[in-house]
Amino acid sequence: MAKVRQRRSVANYLNVGKEAEEFVLMGAGFIDLNEVPAAQTTSKKYVNDKTARKAVIGYDWTTAYVTNQIRDEKAVEFICNVGEMQLTGPECETDYVIVDLDKKTSVENEYKARKFRVAIEVASFDNTDGDMGATGNLHAVGDLVSGKFNTVTKKFTADGEVKA
Repeated sequence: MAKVRQRRSVANYLNVGKEAEEFVLMGAGFIDLNEVPAAQTTSKKYVNDKTARKAVIGYDWTTAYVTNQIRDEKAVEFICNVGEMQLTGPECETDYVIVDLDKKTSVENEYKARKFRVAIEVASFDNTDGDMGATGNLHAVGDLVSGKFNTVTKKFTADGEVKA
């Protein structure tokens, strides 16, 4: 019987560092983190075709999030600050890494990963029976970078990049 991949086999890290890189796990507080690749397509039908030809020409990638406001969690605090201070442009951008914990590399504690530059959108601060939450999206700013992430050192290495 085929085994369905479990959500816990994917770890999400957000860079919350101001001056230096500081990736923190988006775990406690996050109820949903749903990746939406949103392929962009084009269609063309020639006079001799019965059916149109489709092609994927790009992506409008986002990750929707729902979180409880556990403000001791650095990723939650970072995201809530963006919405509360109504940050825009580069002030609301950071790096985001999706780590596939079921895809180990030959190095201890290192896994295949994808890094995105994201703009943080805070859509709402919600009240659920007195518990405060936040919802929104992480929007891709440019193309993803494929690589590896070490879950102990919290360092991302792009494919083809030589480690120092």
